[in-house]
Amino acid sequence: MTTIEHEHYRVLIDEPEVYIDNEKRKRSGHMTHAMTEFAPGSFIDFNANCSPTRCGGHSVYGWVEYRISQDAGKTYSEPHDFPYSVESFLEGNWTISVEKAVTAPDGSIVALCLRNTMLEEICCEPWLTPMCIRSEDGGETWGEPYECIPYRGRIYDAVVHDGVIYAMIFCNEHFLGSSPEHVYRVYASRDCGKSFEEQSVVPWPDTTRRGYCSMIFDRKGILHAYAYNEAREREMDHAVSEDCGKTWKVTEPCYVAKGIRNPQTALIDGVFILHGRGENGRDFVCYSSEDAVKWDEGVYLGRKEGGCYYSNNINLRDEKGDFLLIQYSDLYDGWARVNAMHRILRIEKKV
Repeated sequence: MTTIEHEHYRVLIDEPEVYIDNEKRKRSGHMTHAMTEFAPGSFIDFNANCSPTRCGGHSVYGWVEYRISQDAGKTYSEPHDFPYSVESFLEGNWTISVEKAVTAPDGSIVALCLRNTMLEEICCEPWLTPMCIRSEDGGETWGEPYECIPYRGRIYDAVVHDGVIYAMIFCNEHFLGSSPEHVYRVYASRDCGKSFEEQSVVPWPDTTRRGYCSMIFDRKGILHAYAYNEAREREMDHAVSEDCGKTWKVTEPCYVAKGIRNPQTALIDGVFILHGRGENGRDFVCYSSEDAVKWDEGVYLGRKEGGCYYSNNINLRDEKGDFLLIQYSDLYDGWARVNAMHRILRIEKKV
Protein backbone atom coordinates (compact mmCIF):
# COMPACT_ATOMS: atom_id res chain seq x y z
CA MET A 1 0.00 0.00 0.00
CA THR A 2 1.25 3.48 -0.98
CA THR A 3 -0.07 6.40 1.09
CA ILE A 4 -0.01 10.15 0.45
CA GLU A 5 -0.79 12.10 3.62
CA HIS A 6 -2.47 15.53 3.62
CA GLU A 7 -4.14 17.68 6.23
CA HIS A 8 -7.70 16.85 5.16
CA TYR A 9 -7.31 13.54 3.34
CA ARG A 10 -5.00 10.69 2.51
CA VAL A 11 -4.55 8.90 -0.81
CA LEU A 12 -4.39 5.10 -0.54
CA ILE A 13 -3.03 3.14 -3.51
CA ASP A 14 -3.08 -0.66 -3.51
CA GLU A 15 -0.24 -2.82 -4.75
CA PRO A 16 -0.22 -3.56 -8.51
CA GLU A 17 -1.87 -6.60 -10.08
CA VAL A 18 -1.16 -8.00 -13.53
CA TYR A 19 -4.19 -7.44 -15.76
CA ILE A 20 -2.83 -8.60 -19.13
CA ASP A 21 0.07 -11.05 -18.88
CA ASN A 22 1.83 -10.34 -22.17
CA GLU A 23 4.97 -12.04 -20.91
CA LYS A 24 3.12 -15.34 -20.67
CA ARG A 25 1.73 -15.09 -24.20
CA LYS A 26 4.95 -13.58 -25.61
CA ARG A 27 3.39 -10.30 -26.73
CA SER A 28 3.57 -6.61 -25.80
CA GLY A 29 0.96 -3.93 -25.12
CA HIS A 30 1.98 -0.40 -26.12
CA MET A 31 -0.78 2.26 -25.82
CA THR A 32 -4.56 1.54 -25.71
CA HIS A 33 -5.61 1.73 -22.06
CA ALA A 34 -9.08 3.21 -22.65
CA MET A 35 -11.89 2.37 -20.23
CA THR A 36 -15.47 3.57 -19.75
CA GLU A 37 -18.39 2.55 -17.53
CA PHE A 38 -21.56 2.04 -19.59
CA ALA A 39 -23.84 0.81 -16.79
CA PRO A 40 -23.46 0.82 -12.99
CA GLY A 41 -20.51 -1.46 -12.23
CA SER A 42 -20.17 -2.51 -15.90
CA PHE A 43 -17.30 -1.19 -17.97
CA ILE A 44 -15.26 -1.96 -21.04
CA ASP A 45 -11.47 -2.17 -20.76
CA PHE A 46 -9.33 -1.97 -23.91
CA ASN A 47 -5.74 -3.19 -24.30
CA ALA A 48 -3.21 -3.58 -27.09
CA ASN A 49 -1.96 -6.92 -28.41
CA CYS A 50 1.29 -5.92 -30.11
CA SER A 51 4.47 -7.38 -31.53
CA PRO A 52 7.13 -7.99 -28.85
CA THR A 53 9.97 -7.64 -31.35
CA ARG A 54 9.13 -4.69 -33.57
CA CYS A 55 10.74 -1.60 -32.00
CA GLY A 56 11.50 -3.76 -28.97
CA GLY A 57 7.80 -4.03 -28.12
CA HIS A 58 7.22 -0.26 -28.30
CA SER A 59 5.09 -0.26 -31.44
CA VAL A 60 1.37 -0.63 -32.04
CA TYR A 61 1.98 -3.26 -34.70
CA GLY A 62 -0.91 -5.56 -33.85
CA TRP A 63 -4.53 -5.07 -32.87
CA VAL A 64 -6.80 -4.11 -29.98
CA GLU A 65 -8.64 -6.36 -27.53
CA TYR A 66 -11.22 -5.59 -24.87
CA ARG A 67 -12.80 -7.26 -21.90
CA ILE A 68 -16.04 -6.51 -20.06
CA SER A 69 -16.44 -6.39 -16.30
CA GLN A 70 -19.91 -6.39 -14.75
CA ASP A 71 -18.78 -6.25 -11.11
CA ALA A 72 -16.59 -3.13 -10.96
CA GLY A 73 -13.43 -4.99 -11.92
CA LYS A 74 -13.58 -8.05 -9.69
CA THR A 75 -13.91 -10.33 -12.73
CA TYR A 76 -13.61 -9.92 -16.49
CA SER A 77 -14.99 -11.60 -19.58
CA GLU A 78 -12.85 -13.53 -22.00
CA PRO A 79 -10.99 -11.21 -24.40
CA HIS A 80 -12.77 -9.91 -27.49
CA ASP A 81 -10.91 -8.73 -30.57
CA PHE A 82 -11.89 -5.18 -31.51
CA PRO A 83 -13.13 -5.85 -35.07
CA TYR A 84 -12.13 -2.53 -36.63
CA SER A 85 -8.53 -2.94 -35.45
CA VAL A 86 -8.23 -6.53 -36.67
CA GLU A 87 -9.71 -5.72 -40.08
CA SER A 88 -7.40 -2.71 -40.49
CA PHE A 89 -4.36 -4.76 -39.50
CA LEU A 90 -5.17 -7.66 -41.84
CA GLU A 91 -5.83 -5.29 -44.74
CA GLY A 92 -2.39 -3.76 -44.15
CA ASN A 93 -3.64 -0.18 -44.36
CA TRP A 94 -2.96 1.05 -40.85
CA THR A 95 -2.79 0.11 -37.20
CA ILE A 96 -5.46 1.17 -34.71
CA SER A 97 -5.17 2.29 -31.09
CA VAL A 98 -8.07 3.20 -28.82
CA GLU A 99 -6.73 6.24 -26.98
CA LYS A 100 -9.93 7.13 -25.14
CA ALA A 101 -13.46 5.80 -24.70
CA VAL A 102 -16.45 7.53 -23.15
CA THR A 103 -20.08 6.67 -22.49
CA ALA A 104 -22.60 8.89 -24.25
CA PRO A 105 -25.81 10.09 -22.56
CA ASP A 106 -27.77 7.36 -24.39
CA GLY A 107 -25.49 4.66 -22.94
CA SER A 108 -23.51 4.09 -26.12
CA ILE A 109 -19.81 3.34 -25.89
CA VAL A 110 -17.86 5.85 -27.99
CA ALA A 111 -14.34 4.66 -28.87
CA LEU A 112 -11.95 7.32 -30.17
CA CYS A 113 -9.36 5.64 -32.36
CA LEU A 114 -5.94 6.66 -33.60
CA ARG A 115 -4.69 5.52 -37.00
CA ASN A 116 -1.07 5.02 -38.05
CA THR A 117 0.60 3.72 -41.14
CA MET A 118 2.70 0.58 -40.78
CA LEU A 119 5.64 2.07 -42.68
CA GLU A 120 7.66 3.32 -39.70
CA GLU A 121 9.16 0.77 -37.33
CA ILE A 122 7.45 2.30 -34.31
CA CYS A 123 4.19 2.69 -36.33
CA CYS A 124 2.54 4.91 -33.71
CA GLU A 125 3.48 8.01 -35.67
CA PRO A 126 2.93 9.67 -38.03
CA TRP A 127 -0.74 9.84 -37.14
CA LEU A 128 -3.50 9.98 -39.71
CA THR A 129 -6.90 11.55 -39.02
CA PRO A 130 -8.67 9.98 -36.02
CA MET A 131 -11.76 7.80 -36.24
CA CYS A 132 -14.77 7.19 -34.03
CA ILE A 133 -16.80 4.01 -33.63
CA ARG A 134 -19.83 3.36 -31.41
CA SER A 135 -21.42 0.39 -29.69
CA GLU A 136 -25.05 0.59 -28.58
CA ASP A 137 -25.13 -2.80 -26.83
CA GLY A 138 -22.30 -2.74 -24.34
CA GLY A 139 -19.57 -3.88 -26.73
CA GLU A 140 -21.45 -6.82 -28.24
CA THR A 141 -21.48 -5.23 -31.70
CA TRP A 142 -19.95 -2.13 -33.26
CA GLY A 143 -21.14 0.38 -35.85
CA GLU A 144 -19.22 1.69 -38.81
CA PRO A 145 -16.11 3.80 -38.10
CA TYR A 146 -16.09 7.39 -39.33
CA GLU A 147 -13.54 10.21 -39.45
CA CYS A 148 -14.45 12.39 -36.47
CA ILE A 149 -11.84 15.14 -36.88
CA PRO A 150 -10.38 16.29 -40.23
CA TYR A 151 -6.89 17.03 -38.87
CA ARG A 152 -4.05 14.56 -38.65
CA GLY A 153 -3.00 14.08 -35.07
CA ARG A 154 -3.63 12.29 -31.81
CA ILE A 155 -6.70 12.63 -29.63
CA TYR A 156 -5.25 12.65 -26.14
CA ASP A 157 -8.33 13.02 -23.98
CA ALA A 158 -12.11 12.93 -23.95
CA VAL A 159 -14.60 13.74 -21.20
CA VAL A 160 -18.39 13.95 -20.85
CA HIS A 161 -20.03 16.92 -19.15
CA ASP A 162 -23.73 17.88 -19.06
CA GLY A 163 -24.54 15.50 -21.90
CA VAL A 164 -21.77 16.70 -24.23
CA ILE A 165 -18.66 14.74 -25.24
CA TYR A 166 -15.49 16.86 -25.41
CA ALA A 167 -12.33 15.65 -27.12
CA MET A 168 -8.91 17.30 -27.35
CA ILE A 169 -6.53 16.63 -30.23
CA PHE A 170 -3.00 17.83 -30.85
CA CYS A 171 -3.07 18.62 -34.57
CA ASN A 172 0.35 17.28 -35.48
CA GLU A 173 1.07 14.03 -37.26
CA HIS A 174 4.22 13.63 -35.15
CA PHE A 175 4.73 13.65 -31.39
CA LEU A 176 6.23 17.06 -30.56
CA GLY A 177 5.12 20.42 -31.88
CA SER A 178 7.52 22.17 -34.23
CA SER A 179 5.52 24.82 -36.12
CA PRO A 180 2.65 27.31 -35.53
CA GLU A 181 0.01 25.08 -37.12
CA HIS A 182 0.61 22.45 -34.45
CA VAL A 183 -2.19 23.45 -32.08
CA TYR A 184 -4.51 21.84 -29.56
CA ARG A 185 -8.14 21.85 -30.69
CA VAL A 186 -11.23 20.99 -28.68
CA TYR A 187 -14.13 19.24 -30.39
CA ALA A 188 -17.62 18.58 -29.04
CA SER A 189 -20.34 16.04 -29.81
CA ARG A 190 -23.93 16.82 -28.86
CA ASP A 191 -25.44 13.77 -30.54
CA CYS A 192 -23.90 10.94 -28.50
CA GLY A 193 -20.76 10.63 -30.58
CA LYS A 194 -22.41 10.47 -34.00
CA SER A 195 -20.61 13.64 -35.08
CA PHE A 196 -18.12 16.18 -33.70
CA GLU A 197 -17.73 19.91 -34.30
CA GLU A 198 -14.82 22.17 -33.47
CA GLN A 199 -15.20 24.27 -30.31
CA SER A 200 -11.92 26.14 -30.08
CA VAL A 201 -8.16 26.24 -30.24
CA VAL A 202 -6.49 26.33 -26.83
CA PRO A 203 -4.43 29.56 -27.16
CA TRP A 204 -1.15 28.43 -25.68
CA PRO A 205 1.28 30.91 -27.26
CA ASP A 206 3.96 28.36 -28.07
CA THR A 207 3.44 24.65 -28.77
CA THR A 208 7.04 23.98 -29.75
CA ARG A 209 8.23 20.78 -28.07
CA ARG A 210 4.74 20.21 -26.67
CA GLY A 211 2.95 16.87 -26.77
CA TYR A 212 0.38 14.93 -24.75
CA CYS A 213 -2.50 16.67 -22.96
CA SER A 214 -5.30 16.08 -20.48
CA MET A 215 -8.64 17.70 -19.62
CA ILE A 216 -10.85 17.69 -16.54
CA PHE A 217 -13.89 19.61 -15.26
CA ASP A 218 -13.64 20.81 -11.68
CA ARG A 219 -16.48 20.98 -9.15
CA LYS A 220 -17.49 24.46 -10.40
CA GLY A 221 -17.78 23.32 -14.01
CA ILE A 222 -14.52 24.97 -15.07
CA LEU A 223 -12.65 22.99 -17.70
CA HIS A 224 -8.90 22.61 -17.11
CA ALA A 225 -6.51 21.69 -19.93
CA TYR A 226 -2.90 20.60 -19.45
CA ALA A 227 -0.07 19.93 -21.90
CA TYR A 228 3.38 18.36 -21.64
CA ASN A 229 6.44 20.57 -22.23
CA GLU A 230 9.52 18.57 -23.22
CA ALA A 231 11.79 21.53 -22.47
CA ARG A 232 10.42 21.94 -18.90
CA GLU A 233 9.08 18.61 -17.71
CA ARG A 234 8.28 19.94 -14.23
CA GLU A 235 6.10 22.74 -15.64
CA MET A 236 2.80 21.52 -17.10
CA ASP A 237 1.10 24.04 -19.42
CA HIS A 238 -2.30 25.01 -18.05
CA ALA A 239 -5.39 26.78 -19.40
CA VAL A 240 -8.95 27.12 -18.07
CA SER A 241 -12.33 27.62 -19.69
CA GLU A 242 -15.47 28.83 -17.93
CA ASP A 243 -17.74 28.16 -20.94
CA CYS A 244 -17.06 24.48 -21.64
CA GLY A 245 -14.15 24.99 -24.00
CA LYS A 246 -15.49 27.81 -26.18
CA THR A 247 -12.98 30.37 -24.86
CA TRP A 248 -9.84 29.95 -22.78
CA LYS A 249 -7.58 31.77 -20.36
CA VAL A 250 -3.95 30.69 -20.33
CA THR A 251 -2.58 30.57 -16.78
CA GLU A 252 0.81 30.00 -15.24
CA PRO A 253 2.14 26.45 -15.71
CA CYS A 254 1.46 23.96 -12.93
CA TYR A 255 4.59 22.85 -11.10
CA VAL A 256 5.01 19.09 -10.64
CA ALA A 257 8.02 18.16 -8.54
CA LYS A 258 8.86 14.86 -10.20
CA GLY A 259 7.91 15.90 -13.72
CA ILE A 260 5.08 14.56 -15.86
CA ARG A 261 4.69 12.98 -19.27
CA ASN A 262 1.46 11.47 -20.59
CA PRO A 263 -0.58 13.32 -17.94
CA GLN A 264 -3.81 11.58 -16.90
CA THR A 265 -6.25 13.33 -14.57
CA ALA A 266 -9.22 12.32 -12.41
CA LEU A 267 -11.48 13.69 -9.69
CA ILE A 268 -12.48 11.34 -6.87
CA ASP A 269 -14.18 12.24 -3.59
CA GLY A 270 -13.27 15.90 -4.05
CA VAL A 271 -9.57 15.24 -4.70
CA PHE A 272 -7.86 15.67 -8.06
CA ILE A 273 -5.41 12.98 -9.15
CA LEU A 274 -2.64 13.33 -11.74
CA HIS A 275 -0.52 10.38 -12.87
CA GLY A 276 1.85 9.57 -15.71
CA ARG A 277 5.48 9.05 -16.58
CA GLY A 278 8.08 11.09 -14.71
CA GLU A 279 10.68 13.39 -16.22
CA ASN A 280 13.33 11.99 -18.56
CA GLY A 281 11.02 9.14 -19.54
CA ARG A 282 11.42 7.17 -16.34
CA ASP A 283 9.35 6.40 -13.23
CA PHE A 284 5.59 6.22 -12.74
CA VAL A 285 4.44 9.20 -10.68
CA CYS A 286 1.20 10.18 -8.97
CA TYR A 287 0.15 13.56 -7.55
CA SER A 288 -2.94 14.90 -5.77
CA SER A 289 -4.49 18.36 -5.47
CA GLU A 290 -7.51 20.07 -3.95
CA ASP A 291 -7.87 22.64 -6.76
CA ALA A 292 -6.35 21.07 -9.92
CA VAL A 293 -3.72 23.85 -9.92
CA LYS A 294 -1.35 23.28 -6.99
CA TRP A 295 -0.11 19.70 -6.90
CA ASP A 296 1.64 17.96 -4.04
CA GLU A 297 5.18 16.56 -4.13
CA GLY A 298 3.92 13.30 -5.61
CA VAL A 299 4.99 9.71 -5.05
CA TYR A 300 6.68 7.12 -7.21
CA LEU A 301 4.50 4.15 -8.13
CA GLY A 302 7.25 2.63 -10.28
CA ARG A 303 10.96 3.32 -10.79
CA LYS A 304 11.80 1.71 -14.14
CA GLU A 305 13.19 3.40 -17.24
CA GLY A 306 12.01 2.51 -20.74
CA GLY A 307 8.93 2.40 -22.91
CA CYS A 308 6.47 1.89 -20.09
CA TYR A 309 4.05 3.63 -17.68
CA TYR A 310 1.55 4.77 -20.30
CA SER A 311 -1.70 4.91 -18.35
CA ASN A 312 -5.39 5.72 -18.00
CA ASN A 313 -8.03 5.61 -15.27
CA ILE A 314 -11.72 5.15 -14.57
CA ASN A 315 -13.98 6.09 -11.66
CA LEU A 316 -15.83 3.10 -10.21
CA ARG A 317 -17.71 2.13 -7.05
CA ASP A 318 -17.86 -1.05 -4.98
CA GLU A 319 -19.04 -2.08 -1.51
CA LYS A 320 -16.22 0.00 0.04
CA GLY A 321 -17.16 3.18 -1.84
CA ASP A 322 -15.73 5.16 -4.73
CA PHE A 323 -12.36 4.20 -6.17
CA LEU A 324 -10.14 4.97 -9.12
CA LEU A 325 -8.91 2.07 -11.21
CA ILE A 326 -5.56 2.95 -12.80
CA GLN A 327 -4.33 0.92 -15.76
CA TYR A 328 -0.76 1.25 -17.00
CA SER A 329 2.00 -0.57 -18.85
CA ASP A 330 4.96 -2.04 -16.95
CA LEU A 331 8.17 -3.58 -18.27
CA TYR A 332 8.64 -7.32 -18.12
CA ASP A 333 11.66 -7.59 -20.45
CA GLY A 334 14.07 -5.46 -22.43
CA TRP A 335 13.38 -1.81 -23.10
CA ALA A 336 9.69 -1.88 -23.96
CA ARG A 337 8.03 -5.28 -23.67
CA VAL A 338 5.18 -4.56 -21.31
CA ASN A 339 2.33 -6.10 -19.37
CA ALA A 340 -0.85 -4.19 -18.51
CA MET A 341 -1.24 -3.58 -14.79
CA HIS A 342 -4.04 -2.46 -12.47
CA ARG A 343 -3.91 -0.47 -9.24
CA ILE A 344 -6.79 0.78 -7.09
CA LEU A 345 -6.71 4.27 -5.58
CA ARG A 346 -9.05 5.45 -2.83
CA ILE A 347 -9.44 8.67 -0.87
CA GLU A 348 -9.80 8.57 2.90
CA LYS A 349 -11.11 11.80 4.41
CA LYS A 350 -9.79 12.93 7.78
CA VAL A 351 -12.25 14.14 10.40
